[in-house]
Amino acid sequence: MFYRLWTPEHPKGLIVFVHGAGEHSGAYCHIAMECLNRHIAFAAPDLRGFGQSEGKRGYIRHFKDYLDDLDELIIQLQIRYPGLPIFLFGNSLGGLIAIRYVQQFRDKVAGVILSSPALGIRLKLPYFMRKLIELVSLLAPAWPVEFVKWNETLRKLKWLQAHLPNWTSEMLEDPQATIRYTPRWFTELLRNGTKALSEVYQFQSPMLCIYDRYDTVVNAKLIEQFVDSVAIGEKECFVYDKGSHQLLHDGEVLRHIFQWLDTRFLRSKYIVD
Repeated sequence: MFYRLWTPEHPKGLIVFVHGAGEHSGAYCHIAMECLNRHIAFAAPDLRGFGQSEGKRGYIRHFKDYLDDLDELIIQLQIRYPGLPIFLFGNSLGGLIAIRYVQQFRDKVAGVILSSPALGIRLKLPYFMRKLIELVSLLAPAWPVEFVKWNETLRKLKWLQAHLPNWTSEMLEDPQATIRYTPRWFTELLRNGTKALSEVYQFQSPMLCIYDRYDTVVNAKLIEQFVDSVAIGEKECFVYDKGSHQLLHDGEVLRHIFQWLDTRFLRSKYIVD
């Protein structure tokens, strides 16, 4: 698994950032640079099948493979930075991976930051279509579907524009972006979104969640349900109404994130003079 690592001279903490679907770690260098300015180490892997990591594009045999890859990286970082508090930060697909990781690998991280976690998609698929996708996932799990190109074609229909992502055109220009997905990837995404909600009681880490109630990609109501259901008292949530899925280039959003982190670092007594 390919990953990028930025390390200040005397880090007070470490963020492990997990990108969203189609993305790669290089898209978040601006957060890494801000972390360096704040004496925070920043590690960002490319998920398998994305960016510069190995694996068939947009394919995963089992969702747990993402979690095992992430755990292997976190173990390496714990050895490299003994005693340093590690915070897991996931965006969209990465947010769902962060949730499932904490639910299955407890006490590995000091806290979790979720940005628009993909607990479900906003577009409501008819029952028969979901079953058809599940069937294709069994019969042809690695069959490639160029979702991004489909999305850009459908967006030419004005009546559909408000219901489809408006940022996929940028992926067509990025040689490291993933524009192909497979039925197995899609079914694993939906299944684990459902599992994340049904196993919410296993989520025991301090949490900051940020999302948009009018998100055009993920189901914001499911995010609200998840946050409300998390039993731990150390949780904080910021909800926006800008109709955006990509929030991590917004200065206000980043200020909320680093304010939350500063509070956690103070509690962990990792303060840089």
